[in-house]
Amino acid sequence: MAEKSTDAEVELRIATVYEMVVKGAARKYIVRYGSETWNVSSRTIDEYLNRVYLEIKETFGQEYKESIISKQLAQLDDLYVKNYTIEDFRECRNLIETKSKLLGLNEPDKTNVNINNFDLKEVLKFDNLKQ
Repeated sequence: MAEKSTDAEVELRIATVYEMVVKGAARKYIVRYGSETWNVSSRTIDEYLNRVYLEIKETFGQEYKESIISKQLAQLDDLYVKNYTIEDFRECRNLIETKSKLLGLNEPDKTNVNINNFDLKEVLKFDNLKQ
């Protein structure tokens, strides 16, 4: 019977698997590496991979996206002030446009029209086919 790995060994293995995933290694390669290096099964490697993907999701989830957007908005504001100071209004306008795109303010309003639970777009497509 194989001896149980310590928590420190498992954490080191997960860090190694994380690095492999980030570098684009295929599951097959990671399983082979784990089997040869640590003498563990593919099921154990799958558990390591699940923990790695969970860590990636937690690290780069919605909060990360919001922090990046906040940082970029602050940078755009700083650039706007600098360009306004030197009276480069064309660049100011470009920065306003970039900021609007980042915030999703330029996206057109989507209107769905439903009549008696039928989507009007689908009905119109059907009518066009009949003609």
